[in-house]
Amino acid sequence: MIYLTGFEAATNSDLLANTRLSSIPYNGALVIQMLANLNNATNGYVVTIQLPDGKVPVDAQRISAGQEVEGALGGQLDDRLLDQWTFPAGQGGHFTISVTESGTAVLTWRIALRP
Repeated sequence: MIYLTGFEAATNSDLLANTRLSSIPYNGALVIQMLANLNNATNGYVVTIQLPDGKVPVDAQRISAGQEVEGALGGQLDDRLLDQWTFPAGQGGHFTISVTESGTAVLTWRIALRP
């Protein structure tokens, strides 16, 4: 398994660029988990996920938030609140995961490639 974690405090057009998952090293399932600390009219994140074949199953979708609901801080993932997607991943493919920030939100993410 390959496991990546991180957080964003600004827009990022390709979360997997320059990581071990920039090119999928073996066939498996890509699990993407995200949670923002804020999600209101002026603060939040949207995510777009483009698959290696060019399809876009997730397009500019708002990310759920934890702080306003449960008191979570930026940098934490709460399994009860996070958004999660799982996609089959073929060797050599590249997933483009872009996140766009508004306001002062912080996004925490975790991505794993499972065999």
